[in-house]
Amino acid sequence: MKKAFILIPIVFLIVMKINAQDLTCADFKTGTFYIPTSSEMKNYTITSNDSISKISTPRDSTINRYIVIRENTSQIEWNNGIGNGIPTYVNIEWIDDCTYRLTYDTSKGSINQRTKWANENNGIVVSKTKIEGKCMFYEATMTTNDGRKISQEGVICAD
Repeated sequence: MKKAFILIPIVFLIVMKINAQDLTCADFKTGTFYIPTSSEMKNYTITSNDSISKISTPRDSTINRYIVIRENTSQIEWNNGIGNGIPTYVNIEWIDDCTYRLTYDTSKGSINQRTKWANENNGIVVSKTKIEGKCMFYEATMTTNDGRKISQEGVICAD
């Protein structure tokens, strides 16, 4: 009887692992996601000609995570939950299953200097680096009109 008592939880865990669905890039095209804030998100790498430099920008300490509601070719971003503050509207152009370009949608609201500058420099290209559990790790890159490449590592997770 003791053997059955021990084996049942083990068999249950094995069955759960076998039936666990591994996420793919397609799972991040539509749905509600969150981007947790971390100290790494304030770090950027800038490549210009043959030089590489790193910069760090201050982060808003009142934001714990960003909420993203995505519908294939568009997304709405909220700070600290849906309905908090003014949302940011973003257009998505899929380059392949795991790579897409983000530009800010000026038809649905005003954009600030930072987002205007991103649009003027052909937007931000996001590429998957890996998927672990419910999260996709990515590198976001913008190549400016003067040839600089600005990149940042991040993570987006299924809610």
